Amino acid sequence: MEIIKEALPSIVDLDHLCSSSPNPIIRIADFGCSTGLTSIQAIETIIQCLLDLIKPTEQPQFRTLEFQAILNDLPPNDFNTLFANLLTERRRYYVAAAPGSFHGRLLPSASLNLAYSFFALHWLSRVPQEILDKSSRAWNGERIHYVGSPPEVVGAYAAQFGRDIEAFLNARAEEMVGEGVIFMVLPGKPDLVPDSQTTTGLAFELLGSCLMDMAKAGTVSKAKVESFNLPIYFPSETELKQAIGRNRFFDVERIQTLHHPKVHAVSSTPESFSLSMRAPSEVLLIHHFGDGLIIDDLFHRFSLKVAKSPFFLKPESHETATFSVVLKRKKYEENMQ
Repeated sequence: MEIIKEALPSIVDLDHLCSSSPNPIIRIADFGCSTGLTSIQAIETIIQCLLDLIKPTEQPQFRTLEFQAILNDLPPNDFNTLFANLLTERRRYYVAAAPGSFHGRLLPSASLNLAYSFFALHWLSRVPQEILDKSSRAWNGERIHYVGSPPEVVGAYAAQFGRDIEAFLNARAEEMVGEGVIFMVLPGKPDLVPDSQTTTGLAFELLGSCLMDMAKAGTVSKAKVESFNLPIYFPSETELKQAIGRNRFFDVERIQTLHHPKVHAVSSTPESFSLSMRAPSEVLLIHHFGDGLIIDDLFHRFSLKVAKSPFFLKPESHETATFSVVLKRKKYEENMQ
């Protein structure tokens, strides 16, 4: 939450945020909230930062200030657990849910003051359709991800990521008030580092090889494997900056790249590494292959292969990056020029 603590005091105009009505409400949205543990922490951080800024003032408009948190994720998300987690907190804000894809509109026009999205924007809105077409040069064949695939496949994923970032920012531009702020944190890769040298890239490649082993053994059909691709893309720093730069509704306040080859290597055993891969992909795998026992077999095979490849458990060998981005909505009259 350091990105919020560092950036919020310098870029938020409290008078502007609280000038909307005699009883002002600051609305904060989390896009891609999951079950809410990170959401709760982020909401509390934002509210506390705002209250710390308000404390030195005695302006009357702050006396009736209220907060509302809007939590978004796809409908299959476990909203029951999300709300149960919220009930354990002594909340200083009202809560609403907005289920649906954050690549489209979810909220009324000019109703949102602050937004954030932590480790969600690398999920694509869809698998690029050309990689599923056997007649296309971008057909991905026996692979489940773009790592190790022909340039046409990588290009299809990159283009889809660019379209999705554009759609996300266009939707937020309509929902946010002028000078509203978005905080985004997403995983990626350093410039000039091949996907095949990143931890996540190699892990997905290994997972795909396990599925093909199962197809050869008759556990799943080869056609099923060939029709499955993970809708995940890890952009480089340059790609992210270019995608954000194409949007005309937001000013870039900050883009930071955090290189930390050792931070993500928290899995000390093949089994724990396997669990870290299973958590984000299990729902998609079960939806496609339709059998929990198949998934158990898949990740058992994955664990065995990880054990034979010490790369995954060696922190010094991991190449990855995390991008933190702060954007500020332009005033509406600026977009008319």
